[in-house]
Amino acid sequence: MASYTGPSFSLHVKITIDPSNSDAFLEALKPAYDAVCAEPECIFFEVYHDSKQPGVFKFVENWNASVEWMMNVQLKKDYYKPYMEKTEPMFIKPREHELWERMPGNTWTSVSKEMFS
Repeated sequence: MASYTGPSFSLHVKITIDPSNSDAFLEALKPAYDAVCAEPECIFFEVYHDSKQPGVFKFVENWNASVEWMMNVQLKKDYYKPYMEKTEPMFIKPREHELWERMPGNTWTSVSKEMFS
């Protein structure tokens, strides 16, 4: 199988909610998370939490697509609507996001086999 050579980026999203809403937040996130993971362009999606700052979550999503595609196609998918409606009222800070372009080729890519065990 040939290596992917098209555009690729990583989206990092930081969300801060009242810690008392953490379980409800994750419950509302799960259907959108599952739908995003099923997208063929999504090659990685992990959710992190900050143990020193309860209620702070970070998403790291890697996409084999262009940023333009993300803005004009992916972010308009209907499955984001219920997630946003349920979670945005929980935010105690504005959502933060960063987009990072992936280095071309595979020189700077490594995935340990332990990732999948």
